Amino acid sequence: MVKVSNKVLLAGGLATAIGISGCKKYEDGPMFSLLTKKQRLTGEWEAKKVIVDGVNQINQNNMELELEFDSDGDFKLKSTYDYTYTNYYGQTTTYTYNNQVTGDWEFSNDKEEIELEYDEGGREDWEITRLTNKELEADITVYMQDKLFPELELDSKSDVRIECEKQ
Repeated sequence: MVKVSNKVLLAGGLATAIGISGCKKYEDGPMFSLLTKKQRLTGEWEAKKVIVDGVNQINQNNMELELEFDSDGDFKLKSTYDYTYTNYYGQTTTYTYNNQVTGDWEFSNDKEEIELEYDEGGREDWEITRLTNKELEADITVYMQDKLFPELELDSKSDVRIECEKQ
């Protein structure tokens, strides 16, 4: 029978731990996945949080947001939310805003970001912080005027975070 020394076991365990920690691509995980990043992203998602400048718009504006990423690089985003407008005389009116946009997506920055190019113009970069088969979390940089939430007037100065669950 072969006797293995404690030093060999310790070195093997340390090498394994370093190797596994190297698999972690995103800030919040996962540590390891058998699915490719494209396989994890492809599918239908529902936003559970859309945080704009510290305020969760899902709770604030009765927002619903559905996303669909196709494996061929197409995407579709549908949003519904309430927008309240106060006119010069102090009268308040609430509108329900429905919007659907389409475009192309691709990974960038060694698959740490998703670039969204809208068919009608405009672009967003999503810096992925978590991507599992069931969860997607990202910090969003909006270029020009946002196409998904035009009434919220998001731009490159807005601090936007999205947290989604796969449907």
